[in-house]
Amino acid sequence: MTWDDSKIAQDDFASADWNAMVTDQKARSKVSIGAGPPSSTPTMVGAMYIDTSASKIYIATGTSGSSDWKKVLSQ
Repeated sequence: MTWDDSKIAQDDFASADWNAMVTDQKARSKVSIGAGPPSSTPTMVGAMYIDTSASKIYIATGTSGSSDWKKVLSQ
């Protein structure tokens, strides 16, 4: 049996654009950081926000408005 290079070239895994995939994942980060409580609407359920000035962590329970941020930890 001989090696068939044509099968590798057609494989999605082998020909994937890894740099674009990593960049896309960074753009969809689930953690935001800021000074003060979050005022924006969460982009996804489960997103996290860290308030660096008050040492508080919030988690998004919905995507309807800024009230969907719920405080889960404060120091």
